[in-house]
Amino acid sequence: MTIPTAEIAHIVQQTLLQSQPYRGFTFRSPAVTVCGGNAIHQLGTVLKDLGASHVFLVADRLVHQLGLTRGCEQSIALSGLSLTLFSDVEGEPDSQLIRRGQQQLLACGADFVVGIGGGSALDAAKAIAVLGDYDGLISVFKVGGLASRHVGLGAIPTTAGTGSEVTDITVIKEVETGIKVPVKGPALVPDLALLDPALMLDVPASITAATGIDTLTHAVEAYVSRNANLLSRAYAYHAVETLVQALPVAVGYGHDLDRRYEMAVAAYKAGLAFSNAGLGLTHAIAHQVGARYHIAHGVANAVLLPYVMAFNALSCEADYAELAQALGVAREGMTTREKCRASVLAVRQLVLDLGLPTNFADIGIVERDLPQLAEQAMKDICLVGNPRQVELAQIESLLKQVIAGELPAGYC
Repeated sequence: MTIPTAEIAHIVQQTLLQSQPYRGFTFRSPAVTVCGGNAIHQLGTVLKDLGASHVFLVADRLVHQLGLTRGCEQSIALSGLSLTLFSDVEGEPDSQLIRRGQQQLLACGADFVVGIGGGSALDAAKAIAVLGDYDGLISVFKVGGLASRHVGLGAIPTTAGTGSEVTDITVIKEVETGIKVPVKGPALVPDLALLDPALMLDVPASITAATGIDTLTHAVEAYVSRNANLLSRAYAYHAVETLVQALPVAVGYGHDLDRRYEMAVAAYKAGLAFSNAGLGLTHAIAHQVGARYHIAHGVANAVLLPYVMAFNALSCEADYAELAQALGVAREGMTTREKCRASVLAVRQLVLDLGLPTNFADIGIVERDLPQLAEQAMKDICLVGNPRQVELAQIESLLKQVIAGELPAGYC
C-alpha cells in the first residue's frame, strides 16, 4: 500500500513538533531596557518609538505624593503623548484594585500601561494590562487567558528588589479568598523596562534592606531551581556577586548613586533569572505569611531564606557551594559541604547585619497557624521549581525551626 505524500509530511511534522531539543530552554526578557541615572527623561521618546499614543500610568500613591512620577509626566507630555494617571496603589495589590484599574483603562482608551513604584505598583500595572478580558476569580485564572493583552506594557521600579520590571509573573491578593495568587505567563513580560537609580536615592534604609534581600532570594532560588538553565544561572550568580557588595552600602548610605545603580542592575538580573527558571520553597511560604500577617514580602524572605537553604542543601549542596564564591565566603581547602554551610551562614549574617528579623517570633507569627501556612504553601506555584521534593510534614517541621530561630545542624 502506498502512503500519500501529504500524509507522510503530516506524520513527519507531528513528530518534529513532539520532539524536545537536547538541553533546550526558552528565555524571555523585555524588548527594550533603558538604564542609567536620570534615564526617566527618556521615557516619552522610548514610548513614542514603541508606538504609544496614550499612556495609562499606574503609580504607588506615596511615590506620586513624593513627586517621583513628575519626571514621567513631563517626559510623556514633551513627547506629545496623552496621559491618564492611576495612583490608587497602596500596599500589596488585590483583586478589587485591579478591577478599578481595568475600568479606568477601558474608559480612557489608553494603548500603553506603565507602572512606576515598588513591586506592588508594577504587579498592579501588569495585572491591569493583562487581565483586562477576564472577569472571574484570579485564584482560578487560566493561563491561556494571558493572550488577551492588547496594550503595551512598561515598568519603572523605584526600589531594587522585586525584579517585576522583567518577569513574567504578577502576584495579586484575591479579596474573596484572602490568598495571594501568583499569575504567570509570557504576556506579563513588559515591553519596556526603565532603570533609573536616581529614583531610588530616598528609599528608606529599612525598605532598601528588605527589597535587597528579596533580590538575593530571587537569585539564590533561581540558581538552584530544577528549571534553571545556563543563562538563568549566569544572571543569578552575578546578581548575588553584585548584591553582597552593594547592598550594605546602599542601606548604610542611600545617596550613593553608584551602589544604587548596582542594586538596580542586580535586581534586574535576578528578575531575569527567576522569571526564566522559577523560584522555590522560600517564596511558596513567604506568599502565605505576607497574605495572612501583612508582612512585607522582603522581610518574610529574609526570615525564611537561610532555613530553606539549609533544608534544600540535601539536594543542591554543590550549587550552594558554588555560590560561596559569589557570597565572598569560599576559602581554599574547604570541602563542598563546608562551602555550602558557609553560604547558608553568610546569608543569615547579611540578614542580621541589615537589622532584619531572623525568626517568626520576631514578626508575630504563632505556632497554631503553622499547619495552615504549610497547607497553603504546598499549593503555591513557586514550589514547582524547588530543588528538593517537599511533603506537608516537612514544611511544618521547617516552620517550627523558624519559630524557634535555630538553623538545623543537618540537612533534615
